[in-house]
Amino acid sequence: MLCFVCHGQDKAIFHIPKLGNNIYEGVFTGNGLLGTMTYLKSSQSVRIDIGRTDIYDHREKSNKKLFDKARLSLGHFFINFDVNIDSAGGDIFLQQAFSLTNIKTSAGILQIKTTTLSEDNIILIEVIKNAYNGNYSFDLCPDCAISPRMKFDYTQKPVHYIRNPLGKSGNSKGVSFYNQELLAGGGYATVYKKVIGMDKDVYVVSVGYSQVNNSYLEETIDFVHHFDSQDINRGVKKHQDWWQNYYSASSLFLPDKLYQSFYDMQLYKLASATRADKPAMDLQGPWTSPTPWPAYWMNLNLQLAYSPVFTSNHLDIASSLIQMIDRNISNLRENVPAAYRYNSIAIGRSSANDLWSPVVLEKGVSIADASDGEKELGNLLWLLHSYYSYYRFSMREDVYDRLFPLLKEAVNYYLHLLEKNESGKYHVAVKTYSPEYKYGYAYDTNYDLAILRWGLKSLIELDHEKNKKDPLYDRWVDVLDNLIDFPQGVNGYLIAKDVPYDESHRHYSHLMMIYPFYEINWDQKENRVLIERSIKYWKSKNQYLQGYSFTGAASMYAMMGRGDAALTSLDNLLKSYIKKNTLYAESGPVIETPLAAMTSIQELCLQYWNGKLRIFPAVPTAWKDISFKKFLTDGAFLVSAKRENGITQTVEIESQHTGTIKVESGISTPMVVIKGRGKYEIDLDGIIVFTLNKGARALVYEKK
Repeated sequence: MLCFVCHGQDKAIFHIPKLGNNIYEGVFTGNGLLGTMTYLKSSQSVRIDIGRTDIYDHREKSNKKLFDKARLSLGHFFINFDVNIDSAGGDIFLQQAFSLTNIKTSAGILQIKTTTLSEDNIILIEVIKNAYNGNYSFDLCPDCAISPRMKFDYTQKPVHYIRNPLGKSGNSKGVSFYNQELLAGGGYATVYKKVIGMDKDVYVVSVGYSQVNNSYLEETIDFVHHFDSQDINRGVKKHQDWWQNYYSASSLFLPDKLYQSFYDMQLYKLASATRADKPAMDLQGPWTSPTPWPAYWMNLNLQLAYSPVFTSNHLDIASSLIQMIDRNISNLRENVPAAYRYNSIAIGRSSANDLWSPVVLEKGVSIADASDGEKELGNLLWLLHSYYSYYRFSMREDVYDRLFPLLKEAVNYYLHLLEKNESGKYHVAVKTYSPEYKYGYAYDTNYDLAILRWGLKSLIELDHEKNKKDPLYDRWVDVLDNLIDFPQGVNGYLIAKDVPYDESHRHYSHLMMIYPFYEINWDQKENRVLIERSIKYWKSKNQYLQGYSFTGAASMYAMMGRGDAALTSLDNLLKSYIKKNTLYAESGPVIETPLAAMTSIQELCLQYWNGKLRIFPAVPTAWKDISFKKFLTDGAFLVSAKRENGITQTVEIESQHTGTIKVESGISTPMVVIKGRGKYEIDLDGIIVFTLNKGARALVYEKK
């Protein structure tokens, strides 16, 4: 059962009245690099997991990358008591970004406060003991430096897996440490010291890491040794300022306490999991647990995890993904077969943070021994949809200049694999794999056709925007105009040509022309029956549906303007799949589904597709009063809107970049006021077309 965020003056608290014995029932913090998770270890101890998001093994490239290049778990601190714990509850103070655990015992109450400082590589663990008369001990229990996948019986393990050397504990300069060297070079160290106080003890923790040399150990010891009380005070002040600035970027106010709580937690989770200058989110974020998924997943997870950052006006969060792509272009090129590397890039199903993950699809070459993940053609091009959004929501020239060649090379790989069929239509002339479907290895998967259509359209649009007339422009237009139709049957869209949807399928890979690409959309009245039939039939086979199946369905219903159906889908998600602290698991922690649900909630309030911005397009009937401020949308426009008693009252649009936007305001008799340079016109359908200079604001309200 989800807990609520209690809102008071200048604070929001996510309360878990009863902590459990796993990460899904704990309270957590993070700064995008380091993180903590506090929960119960036993009847007499509390466990505080620590994580660092960039600590990956980095052995040579091999087909066992989930073992040789796996994310590594650090371990945990545990606080032992000499009496039993009677009860334990926890709170996450969202706006101040710390967690507080309350431990009740026969010897009194002890509190554990954790803060992962925003501007420092420091975790503060405060043991507040002024109401506690017993004793406690504080110890580190490090994890072994092996791939977490080794701990799962059903995973196919390497025949010869050489373990990293055992780590070593030690003390230096009054500081305790655990040092773990790696076979591939470098290593990492957890370093901590205790600062004794009258009412509380403060443990100052840091984690050093290097893939190159061993200087990280001495550097981290010195850093912690010199981090004094003044540094702590300064660090906490900077920490509070950072989070206050973060929350000021946008806001959403919902009449439903459960969904307000859930949304606020995802906003907190995003900035805890990654930052502009921190590693991109993998499946775990800073909160590690035994998992068969110690990597980045590229055929849905990474795309969904970053999906809410754009509307919430947090391009700063998105930039961690963009930077990871930019840093690893050489590996993206190495991922394609040698014959295509001169002008193509791709990525397979999963990778470490170096994005090395081969795709082996090549005309005329047998790939019988390849894994399904090596046959997924569209992953990178879909990932670049996030890069495209990063550009369109910022309209930055430097982002355009980097995006265009990446998009071009990702499409090039497709172009190498196309041929014309007997009807003169282009199709993918090799079998590819449609993610997650048992029989998804086939010709002309809808997964690939939807992604390719989006890629071609985007290249043509971007080319028009700058009047580039790229040498491949005519080729893009020709392929787009003559690409085969999406395969469909009596029950809607198929998985691929000659592959019906016959078994339950958690991924909506065969429906991506509906969402997230809106190639087939609700404005197209001729396609409405097909859309409804496809979604209904997909959901009718519910045996293997998982959490993100319900976020995908909710977003599709939102596109149809069916807010009640979207809310029902999200209700099923929160009731059956989301954990007590809003984390999510499928055999191990996976971060994307709750964040995708955050996107679905945003889409009840604001959507942009088919060239049109839609204000409150799918608000559930029960949500009478709702508002949002400074949501970001295509063209770098900031949007605020307010709805009372089921009626839209005001819409405000601020231009951060000179441009034009079409707005479906939902206001029946709109009055418009523009401050700054701009103009508008209202077409016959009531759509307001704004052309606004940078800095101009437009206010729309109901004519009285």
